[in-house]
Amino acid sequence: MSHSITRYEDRFAAPWDALIARSHGGTIMHSRRFLAYHGDRFQDESLCLWSDPGVRLQAALPLARSPSAPDTIVSHPGSTFGGLIEDGIDPEKRATLLSACARHLLDRGFRRMTYKPQPAIFGQQFDESDLRLMIRVASVHRTDLWNFIRLDRAHALSEKRRSSVKAAGRKEITVREAQGEAEWRLFYSMLTENLSARHGVAPVHSIDELLSLRGRLEDGSRLWLAIGPGGEILAGTWCLAYNSSTAHTQYIASTEQGRKLGAVDFLLANLIGRYAEAGFGIFSFGVNTLKDGFSINKGLLKQKLQFGSGVTVHWHFDVDLERLAAIDAGFQ
Repeated sequence: MSHSITRYEDRFAAPWDALIARSHGGTIMHSRRFLAYHGDRFQDESLCLWSDPGVRLQAALPLARSPSAPDTIVSHPGSTFGGLIEDGIDPEKRATLLSACARHLLDRGFRRMTYKPQPAIFGQQFDESDLRLMIRVASVHRTDLWNFIRLDRAHALSEKRRSSVKAAGRKEITVREAQGEAEWRLFYSMLTENLSARHGVAPVHSIDELLSLRGRLEDGSRLWLAIGPGGEILAGTWCLAYNSSTAHTQYIASTEQGRKLGAVDFLLANLIGRYAEAGFGIFSFGVNTLKDGFSINKGLLKQKLQFGSGVTVHWHFDVDLERLAAIDAGFQ
């Protein structure tokens, strides 16, 4: 199998994003439009794998140096997930490409890789062949429980959620997209207050980063709001279109009045219907795992399950690059 590996350069942005768009597993989180917003926060070490050097990009591996370990590379520290993205599905080819990447990284002085492949359910076609390799060359670093709804399958709300949604509808709550920067800033203030009061943390993104991503990602980044009968903002959620089949709720926030009126339940139920009608196959609620990588926020998990969601696991692996470079993938 012929391939050439080079480090990513800005001049490769167009073929990189074209590969992400046509691949079965690429998402907006793998795109240069998203990754580039980090600027100089991370030292980018992404790899391009060419079938013809500089001409035909057959695979891409988003990478950056670990901020805390100089011999460790991460796929990707600035994104929820990374992983190798390639044309088509071919487990044997994928094993060969990952092994070649490991040899390339070893030659450059790296010894370990934190590998966070996206949950396969978010791909245009299901592919978990990475996991077969990882059990031979890596240890599990953390496992996040991730809730999602298959919009092409039955996903009934619990009685509690149905009652909340109906009650909110009777109070004349409506849903619309944010209108201008001022409403994004109002949502961010509400989000900051919620996270500080309930969890003692701040949003991962600053308001300037949210606004930057709003422009970079265009229709891939949308802020939806629940509006009270007087025009007041009661709740909101920042939604990302991972790709043409998956919508993800990145942040959810509510005012005190919104909580009393069930505004979040009404907003999410409305959006599940909207994205289903728009042809999306997956509605993602994200993870429920706490910082230690194993403990679960039971209340958050229960709330998401009450919307009829299922659960997948987002795996984080600590990869020994020497073992990956030398692996016999078992194809006879």
